[in-house]
Amino acid sequence: MNTIKTALVVSIMALTTVPVFAQPLYIGGNYISREDMKTVSVAPTSTSDEAYRLALSELHHLKTMSAQELNDELRVLTFNVNSKRTHLENAGFVTVQERMNENGELEYVGKVNVKVHYVERDNNR
Repeated sequence: MNTIKTALVVSIMALTTVPVFAQPLYIGGNYISREDMKTVSVAPTSTSDEAYRLALSELHHLKTMSAQELNDELRVLTFNVNSKRTHLENAGFVTVQERMNENGELEYVGKVNVKVHYVERDNNR
């Protein structure tokens, strides 16, 4: 009788603990550091000086953004990304592109180039 009780208790314990082991185990160290260069364009202007000024203003604006705002503005895909740790690396830089619009007029577009850093969950470990 005692053997039957022991066998019953062991089988119940085995059946109830199996689903626990079937769940994926996520450990805090399973993140990969990612860096991407992103470019943000500002509105076209009639002079290169104005385009530089607008792009520099946008660069300063990006530096003051929160992590979530950076994810939205720089289109960082937040699936498997720790979205609260997104930040800009280094200073970034500004360039201006000269182009001709459909009316044949020259216009200048400021480009803000920044390196964005974020951490992404590594599911392969």
